[in-house]
Amino acid sequence: MSNSPHVFARPPVARQPAQSSDTERQIALTFYQQGKLAEAEKSSRDLTTRYPQDGFGWKLLGAAIKQQGRAQEAITAMQMAAKLSPMDWEAFNNLGSTHRSLNNLAFAEACYQHALQVKPDSLEGLDNLADVLRLQGKVKEAVALYQRRLSLTPTDGHAQHLIAMLTGQQTAKAPADYVSRTFDVYADEFDQHLTGTLAYDVPNQLAQLLQACAGADKTDWATLDLGCGTGLVGVALAPIVAQMVGVDLSGRMLERAQARQVYQRLVQDDVVHMMQQEAATSFDLVVAADVFIYIGQLDETVKEVRRLLRPQGLLAFSIENLEDDPSPATEGFRLNSTGRYSQSRAYLDKLAQQNGFVVREVHPTVLRVENGQPVQGSLVIWQA
Repeated sequence: MSNSPHVFARPPVARQPAQSSDTERQIALTFYQQGKLAEAEKSSRDLTTRYPQDGFGWKLLGAAIKQQGRAQEAITAMQMAAKLSPMDWEAFNNLGSTHRSLNNLAFAEACYQHALQVKPDSLEGLDNLADVLRLQGKVKEAVALYQRRLSLTPTDGHAQHLIAMLTGQQTAKAPADYVSRTFDVYADEFDQHLTGTLAYDVPNQLAQLLQACAGADKTDWATLDLGCGTGLVGVALAPIVAQMVGVDLSGRMLERAQARQVYQRLVQDDVVHMMQQEAATSFDLVVAADVFIYIGQLDETVKEVRRLLRPQGLLAFSIENLEDDPSPATEGFRLNSTGRYSQSRAYLDKLAQQNGFVVREVHPTVLRVENGQPVQGSLVIWQA
């Protein structure tokens, strides 16, 4: 799934009195592809004035408006594009994605249904329709589409994870391509959605706990930020650490982190694989904010963190609480219907003991507010 509207294909030409020329289209499209959205909007608006029955101009106008953050306004142009070009997959996909961004899920579903009828084997179309069905609680229909997706791409970890999450299957961690695809799409909206809509403040809370734990004079930490995302942890820790290295699976998220200019090095990789390439006792502090929710079984991760930490080094992380402690026969973590993992206190304490950590802090907190409900979790600090 992509949040950016598609405007690359020329739709089938209907019998219309006037069509814009390829040259005129290319000028407007080039503005859009270069990120010159105001120019793209003006150029495409000119196309709709001169050629009001040409769906391409309306499609590009809607895309340019949406990319400037005016999704509701974009609907009108996108509806015109869909009306004028009923066999244009992109037009209906764009309209569906815009409705989804506005939480108009029933409208989004109808648009995605039509798009998939036009282009039945579209992987993006299958993902989009399945996702919007899932968001509406239509689990059976969503699973059927994810399974159809998996039949076309049998190794697709994104579909595998979503099927597991919806059917109650238990897995040890989210596949790498699920994480990278999810956050590549999410990158542009991540900060605003997380800190605004979801009231997320874990990086600042962890920074405050670390200062209290280590003392105000501790400012020379060599720090590794696991799953650094757009760099929210980096911003929170910058005043109290000497240097920071960040690692994340999502290239788009790393682009945002790089722009913050608080990391000395950024690596695109799986966190365990990245740590395995680092020299032992390289860091004073390892941070994992909202990372272990995508890694259910933490044994290997914690083992590598311990290898990298210097004596008295700290591991600071957040988890979603597994409140109903599992029986001794289970692993101490669970994949939830959200697609995220939670861990039990007993499991964490066992890991700390096995790897030679002392538990310094376990601080209950609300990690975020999701659909109006607080998500309960804990901020944890261990010392090597």
